[in-house]
Amino acid sequence: MTIDRVTTGPATAGAPVGYTVEELARKVGMSARNIRAHQARRLLAPPVRRGRVALYDDSHVRRLEAILTLQRQGFNLVSIEAMLGVRTGDETPDGLTAMLQRLAAERPALTHALTRHGVIGRAPDGTVRTVRPRPLRAALDLHRVRMGTVPALQALSEVLDSVRPLADELVSAVTARMLTLAPELGGSGSRPSWSDGDRETILLTQGVVNVLTEAFRLAVEHQAEAHIAGLLDNGSGAPTPVGDAALVDKG
Repeated sequence: MTIDRVTTGPATAGAPVGYTVEELARKVGMSARNIRAHQARRLLAPPVRRGRVALYDDSHVRRLEAILTLQRQGFNLVSIEAMLGVRTGDETPDGLTAMLQRLAAERPALTHALTRHGVIGRAPDGTVRTVRPRPLRAALDLHRVRMGTVPALQALSEVLDSVRPLADELVSAVTARMLTLAPELGGSGSRPSWSDGDRETILLTQGVVNVLTEAFRLAVEHQAEAHIAGLLDNGSGAPTPVGDAALVDKG
């Protein structure tokens, strides 16, 4: 699949324009709010302004169609940002970059799974890079208990597979409950511009993420130590074989 790499700068003044945000929303089958959210994330170039009217062109249509195609394939917005060259990611040490390149060559299915979850991505030159370093580092740190790189990354991928549907349910339920407890979050009053609504959406999104992240961390910390100790006591006590040792290189 070829992804149209539209720049995130303003649309060219000489380019044909003619869609209002409402017309663009109808054309691509996406809400105007989501279009503006993609614009705020720099996934979509700003429109050309004609007086007070913001107009979009066919390059915006192609970009949004590419985003929708990737979303239907299961990629989240973080992954899409990396694939479209929007998210620069953290600077990846040379050793880690080399390890990711070997992983892509030797374990393409695992690499694809981690890309789909937004942990890693491909730069425009084709190199594999880190998009979300924290989960990647957490998995690679399992070498301290003699777990090989590939098993650790496979475990991370499977955890993300399991958590994703749970996250969908929790985000929906928690957000709905917050709106019930604090109806003012729904923004029923008038707003001076759509940008105010986008800012509120971003702030509420980050708030929900923070609450769920810390609550899940607390719940896991309460359960993990005793549960893992029990599993180890019931096991043979033999260390888990370390596979793919040649891939262990965190830089």
